[in-house]
Amino acid sequence: MNRLRVDPSCCTGCSSCELACSFAKEGVFSLLLSRVLVRRDGENASFRPRVCIQCAEHPCIEACPVGALSKQAATGAIQLAEERCIGCRRCVDACPYDGVRFHEERGLPLICDLCGGDPSCVATCQKPQALTYIPVDAEGGRSDEPR
Repeated sequence: MNRLRVDPSCCTGCSSCELACSFAKEGVFSLLLSRVLVRRDGENASFRPRVCIQCAEHPCIEACPVGALSKQAATGAIQLAEERCIGCRRCVDACPYDGVRFHEERGLPLICDLCGGDPSCVATCQKPQALTYIPVDAEGGRSDEPR
């Protein structure tokens, strides 16, 4: 199994990952519809990509009152059963890594599913190593912290 690793020290804030994600998942280039959110701190000129890191705890799955979220067997990624989702946003609130966003128009959470094992955000990252796709056992600890 693999997961995304985020290294904010390498991020330039170019938004390539956000745009690639929204296009791959929603068919449009939109920062609002991306599963990746780059937090920008203009005062310090720093950028911090936020995305579901497929954490071991899966609090989003536990928080869902209707069982609309599950773990994919093939990739280990979170999977949303849209037809079951009631749009309660409990998964958004439950994520301690700020990795779940919400699609206001559709009333559904935006959760990274690792693009079936070939994440678009990683493929288009303009600064290699800001986003990487690594084996879960390659590193200990959280994958959103720089090493």
